[in-house]
Amino acid sequence: MDDFRRITYGVLIGFVLVIVAWVSFVTFSGCGYALNCRGAIPTAERTSIPSLVPATLPPVSRELGVAKATLESAGTGTPEAAAEAVARPSNPGGPGPAVNLTGVADMGAKIFVVNCQICHGAEGKGGNPNPGSTDGTIPPLNPIDPTLISADPLTYATNLDLFIEHGSTPAGPNPTFSMVAWGDKKQLTPQQIADVIAYVMSLNK
Repeated sequence: MDDFRRITYGVLIGFVLVIVAWVSFVTFSGCGYALNCRGAIPTAERTSIPSLVPATLPPVSRELGVAKATLESAGTGTPEAAAEAVARPSNPGGPGPAVNLTGVADMGAKIFVVNCQICHGAEGKGGNPNPGSTDGTIPPLNPIDPTLISADPLTYATNLDLFIEHGSTPAGPNPTFSMVAWGDKKQLTPQQIADVIAYVMSLNK
C-alpha cells in the first residue's frame, strides 16, 4: 500500500512539475526577464499596400472629370454657378426660332412693359407675391437666376427662350401665377421674343 501511494504521489508531483516547467518556458520565451511581458504582444505585419485611402486624396469624382463635366453642362464658366443645375421651365420643349434672330434691346423694353412688367415688375426687379408657390413670389429678372447666365450668347439666349417659348408653372401646391407660353400660344412673334431676350440680357450683363 505504501508503495502504491508513493507511486501515485510521485506521478502527481511529476505532472505538476512538468506543467510548471512548461508554463515557465513559455513565459520566459515570450517575456524574458521583463515583468510587463511586452515581448508577448503580437506584432502587426505591415505590407507595402495601405489598407486605408489617405484622407488627403481628392474625391474620386474629380479624378473622373465629373466636376468639369458639370461645369461645362451648366455653361456658366464658374464653379460656383455650376454647383447647381441650370434652371429649366416645367413645360417641355426645345428652343424656338428666336434664338437664331438678332434681338433689339430697346424694342424688347417696350414689349416687356406691355406684357411682362405686370408680373416681373418694372425693369424686371420683381417683388410681386405669388401665393401657393414654393418661393412665394414671382421670380425677378433683374437680377436673374445666375444659372441662366452664360458667357456664350447662344446658350444664354436659349436658357431664356425656353421659358418665353413654352412657359412654366412654379413649384408649389397651387401657384396663383404661371409663366405664359408666349411662343407656343403665338402671343409673341419670334422677333418679339428675340427682342425681349436681348432686353433681359441687357439687364444682366
